[in-house]
Amino acid sequence: MPAEPELVARFVTDDRGDPKYLPETSKGLKHYQIVIEVKNAPPDVVAATFELDPTYYLPIQTIEPDAEGRIRLETTAYGDYALKVDLRSKSGGIPVKTTLRKALLNGESPDQASKTSAAIEEIAAH
Repeated sequence: MPAEPELVARFVTDDRGDPKYLPETSKGLKHYQIVIEVKNAPPDVVAATFELDPTYYLPIQTIEPDAEGRIRLETTAYGDYALKVDLRSKSGGIPVKTTLRKALLNGESPDQASKTSAAIEEIAAH
């Protein structure tokens, strides 16, 4: 039986392996650059609709798998929120849900933990 689809996220990092972020807002918040990916998606997925926090300029985004069949969305985030992706495949729809914090914890590699744990804690606090 194939593994269930799951959402994983990771930070875009600089040459030193530190998470990249946009300049801080007037409220002192860092908008971290992240990549959200659907792991274990069925091979017949034709599109995925990402539902981000409603405060985003484009909170709902639909994408198609890339040339390698990966479903990835690049975005920024300063805080945790409920994350939902609806996969559309030839065999029907599949909802996948988690939070951004959990997706980051699932997606970051253990060797990056020291560099990313503070950023994940900062996101979890907002």
